[in-house]
Amino acid sequence: MFESLGRLSSRHAGWVVAGWIALLAVAVLLAPRWADVAENGEFAFLPDSAPSRVAEEEFKHAFEDTLASNVVLVVRRETSSDGLSDDDHSFIEEVLVPQIRQVAGLPPDEDIRRSTDAAGIVSRIHWSGTRTSGELFKSEDGQASLIVLQLSTEFLDQGNAQLIKDVEDMLAKLQLRPGQDPEAIPLGLDISFSGSATFGRDMIQESNRSARSTEKWTVILVVLLLIIIYRAPILALIPLTTVVVATVVSLSLLAIGARLGIVTLFNGIETYVTVLLYGAGVDYCLFLIARYREELDRGTTIEDAITSTLERVGAALVASAGTVMCGIGMMVFAEFGKFRQAGVAITFGLAVCMLASLTLTPSLLRLFGRWAFWPNVRHPHVTGPTGWIATSDVSTRIAQANLMQRGWAQMGVLLTKRPMTWWLGSILLLVPFACVGVMWFGNLSYGLLAELPETAPCVRGANALTAHFPAGESGMLSVLVRHDDVDFHSRRDLRGTRLVRELTNNLVKDKEKLGLHTVRSMSHPVGQDRPLRPAARLAARSAGRKMYSSATDPAVTMLGLVFHSDPFARDSIQEFREFRDQFSDYLPQEIADARYSFLGATPSLSDLKDVTDRDQIRIDSLVLLGVFLILVVLLRRPGICSYLMFSVFLSYLATLGITFLTFWALDPVGFAGLDWKVPLFLFTILIAVGEDYNIFLMTRIDEESQVHGPEKGITVALERTGSIISSCGIIMAGTFASLLAGSLVGMDQLGFALAVGVLLDTFLIRPVMVPAFLLLLVRGRLGIFSQLAGYGSALQEGVVPPEEPTLSE
Repeated sequence: MFESLGRLSSRHAGWVVAGWIALLAVAVLLAPRWADVAENGEFAFLPDSAPSRVAEEEFKHAFEDTLASNVVLVVRRETSSDGLSDDDHSFIEEVLVPQIRQVAGLPPDEDIRRSTDAAGIVSRIHWSGTRTSGELFKSEDGQASLIVLQLSTEFLDQGNAQLIKDVEDMLAKLQLRPGQDPEAIPLGLDISFSGSATFGRDMIQESNRSARSTEKWTVILVVLLLIIIYRAPILALIPLTTVVVATVVSLSLLAIGARLGIVTLFNGIETYVTVLLYGAGVDYCLFLIARYREELDRGTTIEDAITSTLERVGAALVASAGTVMCGIGMMVFAEFGKFRQAGVAITFGLAVCMLASLTLTPSLLRLFGRWAFWPNVRHPHVTGPTGWIATSDVSTRIAQANLMQRGWAQMGVLLTKRPMTWWLGSILLLVPFACVGVMWFGNLSYGLLAELPETAPCVRGANALTAHFPAGESGMLSVLVRHDDVDFHSRRDLRGTRLVRELTNNLVKDKEKLGLHTVRSMSHPVGQDRPLRPAARLAARSAGRKMYSSATDPAVTMLGLVFHSDPFARDSIQEFREFRDQFSDYLPQEIADARYSFLGATPSLSDLKDVTDRDQIRIDSLVLLGVFLILVVLLRRPGICSYLMFSVFLSYLATLGITFLTFWALDPVGFAGLDWKVPLFLFTILIAVGEDYNIFLMTRIDEESQVHGPEKGITVALERTGSIISSCGIIMAGTFASLLAGSLVGMDQLGFALAVGVLLDTFLIRPVMVPAFLLLLVRGRLGIFSQLAGYGSALQEGVVPPEEPTLSE
């Protein structure tokens, strides 16, 4: 098959290139905008069976409303010990709130929008002047006040951005008014943005900026590395053209598929697709070009060299790409929707990239002919060890010296002399870092705010809010309690009110133990610590019945719990779980069998942790199994395949440990753990890419062993593939390192970890751990393992240096 593919590319190169150009043009023209077909959100990708998603549906059914996200304006005056002045409160009531109502499309005299349409996504607005709950939005120190816009959209919905921008523009205009203008923002009054929707807007903006920066630096790094490696502009341009075409075609076809409902996509996946396609695609092209140069050096014609190249390395390249696709493709079995979508999108992109490498790259080589290697143009009649016209420039003399190849040849000599020392030394070098990776494996951060830089508006707003309000105010925990024998909504049946008051008091008694700041319910709508006048208390309770009990389903009531801790912090997950497990103890005896569920940011984060923890186990197991089976089919030696899997798994653990230590060292006090996405993506990509390089080495060892014998074949294969695999590893690491160009902490951590892991695989696992083990194996130094592999006793064959101990010793 690959011989036929080679003949197609060599004899009909122009048609192949024209076909790719046509596919590129059609895909780009038909593809919709990515933002129009990609889904938004984070918790929306949890499975429908997740408890927090079930609670959301129950809330919508009972209250005919949705509390998906919010925008919080923190209005504060810290320049005066007296806090907010009367003029400040008048400005909030008479200027700021009406302006916000106008921007949000709310009626001028209503707190609740009864229906939402395309013109508005704000369902409620609350502030210190709200008749029944205004006290909730005033800080106890009197220095700050909140204006809360409750939205009907999810916190990562791109539709929120326009609303937030409109409010920001409105504030900017007020800021520009003269100081004497009654609508000007009073001097010294600060207004900051917080809330989950603001966080989502900032996250999307930072993600887009990070994606653009990552893509730019990916191209720059690949171009620079290709030019340094080849010192031939056209030869560097061929792999770059291949991966650019493959990437654009892949993303365009994915967008078309999303519009047709064939696939689903999320915003941000395009960055992962781009980075992986650039790294893997350039690797495939480099292997093809390296073998193509070898064929030309043997004196074959360009057409025959292309055909022979695909015939010799096509199967290995497909197996290598298949390993990566199989590993990453296992994410389709994840529960978390984003992992599934990533598995489909990246695997599809890699398939397109592999096809482009097998067809477009050799066709471009054929069209450029010997000029592909300009300025070191190969003479068509010159053969020999190099096959290049001699010139006097420094780069050519370095190329002719084959310094890198000589270095790998020397590495083979060192391994041959003392394979046991090198093998054990390489393992012992990785073990301490692997131990750190194992010990800190579960130390992950789910703190969403920790993803963003300190300069993000929502981070500044969150700091402003927590300076005057409990941290939990930004993400109140809602508890839905259902008992079919109780009518919580009826004004005539006071039993429901009494039971809610008893439940509230039970929680308040243990609020310090539970970490609670405030408990709000139909009996305490503004919390237990807010003193109210009798008339205000009656009005608050009347409104509280509407807010915290359901007219649609009277058997349901709701409690609002504000914790002291940040709802997005990692520790809040454990705090919530302890509270969840104890909640039934606080139910009154009459409704001890009541059903209850939890709604809010922390329950969603808890579900996210549960789902992704299960996904980690499932996907890791499937990746190991799938990659192992591919190795067995390709190499037909299960024992050696098992060792290859062990080597990359050890590399993964060591990489995880190095990443933990590095980011902890950068911020010992503020480091809360690696981002929760890092271990799974790192494992999936690193295992697949690590075995990718092992496949290229092992297939070359098999080829050289047939000529030079088992032992010599190992060192010759190391010498002949060392330069190209090292070049591929450097380019792959550089591509992953481009993720560091962004401002998102999680992307920085993943980019660093992937770059370190690829470099370990490139310069330790593949050139030391694997060949040293194989040398010990073929010499019979590994006892029963050597015998099972078909090799005899090393001592009987007299090939073991007497000064080096055997494994049994």
